[in-house]
Amino acid sequence: MDRSYSSLEQRMVQSYLDTLPPFTPAADGPAPAEQERFHHLIRSLYELLWAEPQLLVSRLHEDDAHPNRATAASYGKPDLKINMRKALKAVDGLLETMRRLGQDPDSAKISRRQGAILARLGVDPAGPLPTAWTWMATRPGGTLLTFSRCLFQDGYPYAAEVYARLLGETSFRRLESSLLAQGYTRFECLDGTMSLDYANLAWDPEPPRGGSLYKIRHPGIACSYDPYFAHSARLGLAIPGGMKPFLDQFDLAEESVKDFMWEHTNRCSGCRYCVQTDKTGTRPLAAIPVEHRGETRRLCPYYPGFSYRWTALDEGLVDNLIGMLAFMEEVGAAGDS
Repeated sequence: MDRSYSSLEQRMVQSYLDTLPPFTPAADGPAPAEQERFHHLIRSLYELLWAEPQLLVSRLHEDDAHPNRATAASYGKPDLKINMRKALKAVDGLLETMRRLGQDPDSAKISRRQGAILARLGVDPAGPLPTAWTWMATRPGGTLLTFSRCLFQDGYPYAAEVYARLLGETSFRRLESSLLAQGYTRFECLDGTMSLDYANLAWDPEPPRGGSLYKIRHPGIACSYDPYFAHSARLGLAIPGGMKPFLDQFDLAEESVKDFMWEHTNRCSGCRYCVQTDKTGTRPLAAIPVEHRGETRRLCPYYPGFSYRWTALDEGLVDNLIGMLAFMEEVGAAGDS
């Protein structure tokens, strides 16, 4: 989703609004009305900081973001991520102070800037805090993420709620329903980030490590959010072991799946990464020649996660993802037999 921002700091605050799920209360917590009151307070905080990011820092910076992960190092703006981190640190510092207020008000150290922001919200640190505030700050297993994103109910798929909104509600829900119906397991990482994976544990009983870029052992889907990039929310196709087994069986795929692989698998660029350890100079490149619709390409089987990634879902992409996953399952089953 393309947006314009008045400052870099405003862009960073948007990441908190993006990752704040809709209100869903816990049955074992304070009254739902009290939980909703806290959810409203947290949302109001982010909306205030978005409207007036100068409350966070002494100087605002011109808005910018890295175009994508591949060009982050070569973007030529070394101070960009530093300034992004400062803004995120300012918000997280305020949230941590709020959490400490809920744990032990006497030990919480409130800076002048933080005190001014709390005052704008109508919060008196010396007065009684909302019931759900203290509950979320002191509940067993609670973290800064669960506190700051109002993750009231243990086990509720809050991350799925977030990515459905960010990537396309109808298409995401159809993809998710298909995966769950096929026996894929949903994994949410809530220990500092809010990532989401759907993996077929029949390929490996160990849970996925997260993401779709490295050391993939299960077919599935991986969603991540990174505020440092222009398109922060991403969905990737998890391809176990790289593309080789699937390119080797290219001719067995349905035409739509062939088209999908043809479009998204990187062509060999001659970078020679695949033979960099060959001291003899005789090892052939790993690229696999594939013929499709009268054309032959040499396709790279390495690290497909970098090209099988998207920032939005539509119905056509969902069809292709479902088809590609079914093909991977077929190739994997044939390999096991």
